[in-house]
Parts: sequence; structure tokens; C-alpha cells
Amino acid sequence: MPPHFSLLVLLLFFLLLVVLYSFQYSSSQNAPVLRSRNAPATEFLSFFSSSSSNSTVSTHLRCLTRRPHLAGTPSSSSAAAYVLSRLRSAGLQTLTRTYSPLLSYPSSSSLSLLRPDHSLLKPLSLLEPADPSPSSGVVPPYHAYSPSGSAVAPPVFVNFGRDEDYVVLDKLGVEVSGKVVIVRRGMGPRGAVVAKAAEKGAEAVVMFGDRTDGGVERGTVMSGSVGDPLTPGWAAVGARGAERLREEDEEVRRRLPRIPSMPVSAETATEILRALGGPAAPEEWCFGAAAEVRGVGGGNVLLNFTYRR
Repeated sequence: MPPHFSLLVLLLFFLLLVVLYSFQYSSSQNAPVLRSRNAPATEFLSFFSSSSSNSTVSTHLRCLTRRPHLAGTPSSSSAAAYVLSRLRSAGLQTLTRTYSPLLSYPSSSSLSLLRPDHSLLKPLSLLEPADPSPSSGVVPPYHAYSPSGSAVAPPVFVNFGRDEDYVVLDKLGVEVSGKVVIVRRGMGPRGAVVAKAAEKGAEAVVMFGDRTDGGVERGTVMSGSVGDPLTPGWAAVGARGAERLREEDEEVRRRLPRIPSMPVSAETATEILRALGGPAAPEEWCFGAAAEVRGVGGGNVLLNFTYRR
């Protein structure tokens, strides 16, 4: 896992305020300022209605969304500092806290189809239409908390990756162990789907959705409740300010996936599924990105999968 990162977190209440009630006169001497922290509700309503407009809402949202600000990165701190300055300029009291959760970032990833003799058949794109180049600043599609790993193995389509889907594959005589499973997003949490694939002996997981805009759904593959896995149930305040579990503790290991995974676009998934041979896919599996799938897999092609965090 990557090292801990300190990040500046504002109270959610204040963040909602800056989104809903941006301040038009923040730099003006005539800007409205609350006279007291104990001001009545009517004064709060008057304050916010007189200090915002559609124009300022648009301006501030643009400032906050013009570049990615993944938690724990410098751009995230910049976004927090911007919100903080706007709130203070309006005369509001502010409070910040520094947290150090265990975070997960992508380093590199690649995916390609190979022939049975391991020669390159086709490289596969992991980019999105909104991300035309790796240097665009857009966070590459990845699954948070996925371990690093690589695999060169036959791909197998497992539909939604449910128990009943694996039963169908078993009846078709298709082995999942030692394969890279291609799973459709939509039935159950990502972490549970990856855990089920690991239980079946899969080497890695490629997950896709049926979006038609080329977008890729990011998200966590950690199991259990959301939050820092090293401080379950309490805040990860400061680098040394909170009791922490260790990554090797069993409670933490149970929540983190055992095999690597990555999300891909529907277009990339279609390229993989079109190449599959083996037993015919059930008719009810053949829709969306899998509309043209012929077989569920069986060794006629290999998938070269690599993910590094």
C-alpha cells in the first residue's frame, strides 16, 4: 500500500455552504458579514441571499472543478484552501483538521490481447474520451485499494460475477481458476465481486459498465464499510494522533482484495468479448457491451494484464 498522506479536510457543512451560497462580494469592502455566530436564522437567510448569484455560483464551481483533486494530492489541498479563503472573506469562522488515512493511487496499468503463442494481437485502450492523453491531468481509471499484480491468462466472461453466473460456467465446462475474469458492473459491490472471483481462483478482474459515452466508473474494491481500513470506526486524525491497525492485521487483510482488478470502458470490454471463443454465452448475457459476444472464453486468446500502484 502507498504511504499515508496528510490532507486538509473542511467540515462538510462549510463545503456545502460554499457550493450553494458562493460569495459575490468577497473582495469588496461592502461585503455582507455576519455580526455574530449566534445570529438568528433570519439574519443567516438574509446574509446568504444577498451575497450570492448565479454568476458567482458558476465562478466558484468552475474554480473547484477545473482540475482533478483526488484526496491527498496537492490539487486537493489547493481546492480546500480556496474554499477556506472564501469562507473567511465572508466573515465566517472556520475549522480545519488534518487526517492521514491509508489512500490508494494508480502508478501504471496496461492491457492487451495476445495470441496463444504470446505474440501481440491487439493493445487495448485504458483511456477515456475526456482523457485523450496520459498527460492531461485526468486521474487514470483504477480501483482504489487494488493490489499490484500482473497476469497473462485466458479471459473468461462471467457476466455479473454472481454465484449463479459461476454455476452456469461450471455447467458449460468452463474453468475460472487461473483465468482473468471479465465481469459486468451492476450487481453487488465491486469489492464483493472481486472477492468472489478470487475465491474461484481467478488471477485478475477486468470490470466494465454499459455506458455509451466511453466513460469508466472508478471506485473502491475494499470490502466492508467505507472509511480508512486502518482506523475502522474512528477518525484517522493526524499522522500520530490516532490509534491505527497495521496493514498486516487480519482485520485489515480481510477487507483488502487478494487479486488485482481494473475498470475499463464498454468499448474496451467489447474488444475483449468479441475475441472470446469457447462455449456459447447464454442469450440473457448478450446485451450492452456484450451484445456481440460469441463465447464465454476457453483459451483461444490470452489477456496480458498489468496494474501497479
